[in-house]
Amino acid sequence: MTTQHVTWDVHHHWINESGYIDRLLQEMDRLGIEKAGLIALGDLVPDLFILHGPRDGCVDNDDLGKLVKTHADRFWGWGFIRLGKHEDKDVDRLAEMGLAGLKFHAPLKPYDHDGYFPVYERAQALGLPCLFHTGIFTPPRPMPGQRFRSENCRPIHLESIAQEFPQLKMICAHLGVCWNEEAAAICRIFQNVYADLSGRVDGWRSSKPIEWFQQMFYWPQAHEKILFGSDVHAEEVGLTLTDHRRILDGIGWSSEQVDSVLRENAKRLFDAP
Repeated sequence: MTTQHVTWDVHHHWINESGYIDRLLQEMDRLGIEKAGLIALGDLVPDLFILHGPRDGCVDNDDLGKLVKTHADRFWGWGFIRLGKHEDKDVDRLAEMGLAGLKFHAPLKPYDHDGYFPVYERAQALGLPCLFHTGIFTPPRPMPGQRFRSENCRPIHLESIAQEFPQLKMICAHLGVCWNEEAAAICRIFQNVYADLSGRVDGWRSSKPIEWFQQMFYWPQAHEKILFGSDVHAEEVGLTLTDHRRILDGIGWSSEQVDSVLRENAKRLFDAP
């Protein structure tokens, strides 16, 4: 019989649907998800993950700051920063709003561009964990004019950041998607780098047999560097949580090691009691 673990979801988008947060909370209660890290991308990808259109509004960092204050027991906020458009002063603004970490997506240049280092320096000084989109990104429709280039989001670009800012806690979202081995190696080598396995059940994980995950996470402490993230619509969280359990149990990790992935690593990342 599968043990039900209390879970923290480190990667969830606030989707632009009416009543979305209420529906998400209901699913979290049903699935035993204690807390979730929310992202609000504003007008960058306003139609992301919408299942019940039409789109209702366009939530952004300001909306997220208000939400986490009213639901501090269930959510924390990842303040969205688009590197190349936002600056280091924006890090302070997001922290003052009560957002507990930063989410980087669609950088105009590679993550390790020198011009972005003041942002990371500020995040490290304020103790803000950072969630980096890594890998190919497939938007719901083309993004003309946004100059999005997935090459800028390769996990290898986190190497020099980890070297320069050893106290900056960093997460490679989606284990790098098409650059999985890079992401896993960065996690193994650098104490301050983690990864989530987020994404749809029929997405990048679906092509990988259990043996692949066993080979990818071969080192003894691998279970301490992996986090649960959904990155799907609220209605699909249960499916992706079940899929994560399939993988974690298939690797052969103990109940305690699975608990590390599903909750304890995230609590440690945020210094939660």
